[in-house]
Amino acid sequence: MLNELISQLTNFGANFVKIVDISMLSAEENRGYSVALLIGIVLGPSYIFRLSKENIIDSCEFSEKENDADKLAEWSADFIVTKGYKAFAQSERNLGLHGFYEETTKTTPLPHKKIAILAGLGWIGKSNLLVTQEYGSALCMCSVLTNAPFLTENRPIIMPKCGECTTCKNICPTGAINGAIWEMDMNRDLIIDVYHCDGCLKCLSNCPWTQKYMKDNIFK
Repeated sequence: MLNELISQLTNFGANFVKIVDISMLSAEENRGYSVALLIGIVLGPSYIFRLSKENIIDSCEFSEKENDADKLAEWSADFIVTKGYKAFAQSERNLGLHGFYEETTKTTPLPHKKIAILAGLGWIGKSNLLVTQEYGSALCMCSVLTNAPFLTENRPIIMPKCGECTTCKNICPTGAINGAIWEMDMNRDLIIDVYHCDGCLKCLSNCPWTQKYMKDNIFK
């Protein structure tokens, strides 16, 4: 079942699928599910080039791929249910419908980023975005919680590799990024003031790790 699911997701445009054990998390976070699927779609290097080098504000591709990741998660949940198991897609629509998104604090019980960290996919940068060695922050993700007996692939948690870099903090037009280095169980508000973030994507596109991904792939 898992191989069929991953094969279909790849055909539908997913760049990666991670299977993560979440049974050790609190009941509030995992809501009684033991496994999470993390589905990721990568932003194109030419899009990153336009955002960073042409200094434009354009959320079209980002929004489109965020929506695509949500749709893949919802499709995956339906697929798993047809196999006789329970599943819940953590799409923006579902989180809102079921009351799992807190508007006043802009939080959810189990963010996709936390699942990504448990998968060893990357670390939380000073921008509060997930940063990966392969793609930087040029990716969109959604997740599915399930009780299906999938073989999980948790990896050691990667601590931040940002060092003394303050690119995201310096480029943020609203001053929302504090420049703090992430630690386990750290309060998000110490890293970023989400209420003043305007979603311009400058921190995402100008992160040196995202720039490396762009430069390595833009002419391929």
